[in-house]
Amino acid sequence: MTDIAMDGTASAKAPWHLWVVGILSLLWNVGGAWTFIQAQSGAPMDMDATEIAYFAAQEPWFVAVTDVAVVAPLLGALVLLLRSRWAVHLYGLSVAAIVLTTAYDVAAGTALLLNDQGWLILDCITFGLAILQWLYAWAMRRRGVLR
Repeated sequence: MTDIAMDGTASAKAPWHLWVVGILSLLWNVGGAWTFIQAQSGAPMDMDATEIAYFAAQEPWFVAVTDVAVVAPLLGALVLLLRSRWAVHLYGLSVAAIVLTTAYDVAAGTALLLNDQGWLILDCITFGLAILQWLYAWAMRRRGVLR
């Protein structure tokens, strides 16, 4: 079945799971954005001294790339729900930013995941979900659901 887009082109009908994935992606990424905003602004959170020092010592370029890693999938979720092909690019940008910041952080020896199993698990889950979101958007684009 197809829908007619506003520009007159035909596109595949949005499957029910697009709405489920889009809403769950939006909720997950809003939570991540809120956490990073709080951590980077120095707001009181449930962090130990090591975590507070870690966020306080981040270089401006690192904070900016981390912000891209957090904001891009939030926008990706919104445009996925709007059935825009830009979801693929935004989720892909997030994956690239995560890879860049994690690789730098590990190479510099400052990554929290190097010394804390909880951070390692959280980082693995975050990266895994970022990849899955990107792959889902890519698959929906290939099927003609995103325009």
